[in-house]
Amino acid sequence: MIGRAAIVSIGNELLFGKTVDTNAAFLARWCSQQGLRVHTCRTVGDNEEVIAITVRELARDADLVLLTGGLGPTVDDRTRHAVAMAAGRSLEESASAWRAIQQYYRRRKPGEAVPESNRRQALIPKGAQILRNDRGTAPGLLMQVDGTWVASLPGVPVEMTAMVERLGTRLPRLITGLDAPAVAELHCAGAGESALQDHLGGLLLDDDAVQVGITVHERGFITIRAVGEAQAVERRRRALHKMLQDWLLPEPGLAESLVVALREKQWTLATVESCSGGRVAAALTAVPGASEVFCQGSIAYANAVKSREFAVPEVVLNGPGAVSEECVRALAINGRLRCGSDLCCAVSGVAGPGGGTRRTPVGTVWIAVASAQGCEARQVHLAGDREHIQQRAAQQAMLCTWQYVKTLLSTRGRRSKKTQH
Repeated sequence: MIGRAAIVSIGNELLFGKTVDTNAAFLARWCSQQGLRVHTCRTVGDNEEVIAITVRELARDADLVLLTGGLGPTVDDRTRHAVAMAAGRSLEESASAWRAIQQYYRRRKPGEAVPESNRRQALIPKGAQILRNDRGTAPGLLMQVDGTWVASLPGVPVEMTAMVERLGTRLPRLITGLDAPAVAELHCAGAGESALQDHLGGLLLDDDAVQVGITVHERGFITIRAVGEAQAVERRRRALHKMLQDWLLPEPGLAESLVVALREKQWTLATVESCSGGRVAAALTAVPGASEVFCQGSIAYANAVKSREFAVPEVVLNGPGAVSEECVRALAINGRLRCGSDLCCAVSGVAGPGGGTRRTPVGTVWIAVASAQGCEARQVHLAGDREHIQQRAAQQAMLCTWQYVKTLLSTRGRRSKKTQH
C-alpha cells in the first residue's frame, strides 16, 4: 500500500524569506522511501490557531502529517499548543521530557543553570508520545488527531533529520501495510519541458498507481521520475522509454553521458572554447574517469589566438567573424588535428551584454564537432545574462557532441542547423 502524507513547515522566518526551507524537501524524500506519497506541503507562520486549523484539515486526508518548527523555548513557538488544540487536549508538563532537557543542557554547558524558558519545551499534549532529541532540547511529539498520526519535529535540520529516522522504525506499527514504492527515473536532453509535455501527453499524468514528475536541471537536462506500485511504474517506464528514444541520456547529466558514450566507442575528445571560457572542459573533467577520453581543453578567446593556434583564416575573422559557422568549423577541424584526438568540439558566441550586432545579436552561439568522418555545425540562440549564456553555451556544446557520438558519427554532410532556445 502507498500511504498519504502531508508536510507543514512552521515559522514566521520562512514566510519572511529569511530562512530557506530545506526540511520539506528532506521529509518528502523520506516519505517516498517509507511508502508514503506526499500530497501537499504547506508553510504557515507562528500562529496557534492557523496551525491547529491546518493540522485538522490535513488529518482528514492523510495517514501521516509531519510538522517541523515551533518547538523552541520562546513565546512565539506555538506548535505544542496548536497540536493540543487540534486534538482537543490540554498541555501538561512531562517530568521525563524536562529531565532530558536538563541533562542535554548540562552536557553542553556544564555548571550553567538551565534557563527557565526551556521548561516550556517540556509541555506535552496529554496522551502524546515523546520523540527523543539527542541533538537539541526540543522533544518531538507523536499523537493522533482525528485518527491520523501527527508528528511534530524540531525546525533545526540536524535535529529534525535524526529524529525522523527514528520515527521510521515506528511507522510499520503506526500505519500497517506500507510498502516502499518503486521508483523509475529517465534522463533526457535536447527537448524542452513544453516539447516533452506535447510529445508524451498522457504518460505524464498521475493515476492511482503512479505519480509522475518532471525536474528541469540547471546543468541542461531533464529528469522524468515515476513513483508508485512496482508493476505500474515498470509499465510507465517502458512506455516513456519508447517515446523518449531520441533524447534519452545514459546518465543523469550531459557531461556524464558524454563521457560514457566516448568510453563505449573508445574515442578521445578535445575542446576549443571561446565564449564559454573553458566551461565545457571544466564540466567534463569533473566527471570521474574523464581522463580516459578527454585529452585537452583550449580557450581561444582572442582572434589572434584563433588565427595563430588554430589556423582560422584572416579572411574568416575579418569577414563572417569569430562568431560564425566558418570560424567554429576551422576551430574544430584544426583543434582535432592539433591535439590528435578522435573528436573536437568548438564553441564561439556573443555572451554579452555588449558585442552584439543586428546580424549576430547577443546570445548567438555557433558550435561545431569534427571527426575523421567530417564536421557538423549548429547555431543556437540563447537568452539570459552573460553567465547564463556562457553556461548554456557549454551545455549546448556537450549536447551536440553527445548527439554526434550517439549517431555513430554517421556522415551528414556539411549541413548547418539553426535552433531557437
